Amino acid sequence: MKINKKYGVRVPATTANIGSGFDTLGMALGLYNEAYFTPVNELSLMKSHIDIQGEGAGKIKPGADNMVLQAMQAVAGKVGKEIPGGELKLINQIPLARGMGSSSAALVSGAYLANQLCGNVLNRHEILNIVTELECHPDNVAPAIFGGFCFSIVKNKFVLTEQWKIPDTWKAVVAVPDFELRTEDARCALPDTYSREDLVQNIGAVSFLMAAVMMRRGELLKVGLADRIHVPYRLPLISGAEEAMKNADKKGCYGVTISGSGPTIIAFSSEEKAYEIGAAMVDGFKLHHVKSKFMVLDFDQEGVRLIQLDNY
Repeated sequence: MKINKKYGVRVPATTANIGSGFDTLGMALGLYNEAYFTPVNELSLMKSHIDIQGEGAGKIKPGADNMVLQAMQAVAGKVGKEIPGGELKLINQIPLARGMGSSSAALVSGAYLANQLCGNVLNRHEILNIVTELECHPDNVAPAIFGGFCFSIVKNKFVLTEQWKIPDTWKAVVAVPDFELRTEDARCALPDTYSREDLVQNIGAVSFLMAAVMMRRGELLKVGLADRIHVPYRLPLISGAEEAMKNADKKGCYGVTISGSGPTIIAFSSEEKAYEIGAAMVDGFKLHHVKSKFMVLDFDQEGVRLIQLDNY
């Protein structure tokens, strides 16, 4: 395959679980990673040269361990084409291992780069299935691709997903601690079984969560975010998180929970209260001698975007 073009893609950060929606719900955030690929026919894909700017510089692995390249290879294999290696440039805003979808962003970036190289033969749902197979669950992958508020389920190895627009007046206030928490470690903290009472409570909570978004009623989020499946078991892994959440609640957020598997804490807020809430969350972490920073983000409603070459 002879290719003489350059390719680019931009993928949003995501917050998954959203309290009671464990492994099924996710939202896209207005924070982005960009990936650019220039094919070099003499190189094999896993020998691609990688230049990383921003988050992950000096940490992200090259070669077969690189998630962007893994996704590129998976897409090429799925469509039965071979793609060359090249020059891969990553410009990352999404913090690594903080519960903001950095791995899903990397995989989606690679999948969309490869799909362009192969002639855009796959649609969004087909890419969703390929990337979910790599990531093992769709809660981050779906909003990274579709944007907005996504609810997903895997049926017979096929991902069903629907998207709903998040109210424009809502802000995401994320407090990001200065330490990493691997998803694998956070999953190990979860029990193998749950009581019927806990499951019934979560079903009720997620119903209110869906209603809060669809009816644009932020006041329902406190009930909707209440979780018994993962949040109580992961909070002890995140020093200062409970204090940060209490502070956010005192400052008038709609609701607050762990972003993904943590350690980031996310509060949902009006624009007027967002910065005060963020500062209070940082103060909560500080009481436990944990450094953190906060960001006030819009929600992304579009998902992954291809970047025109004149922007490269």
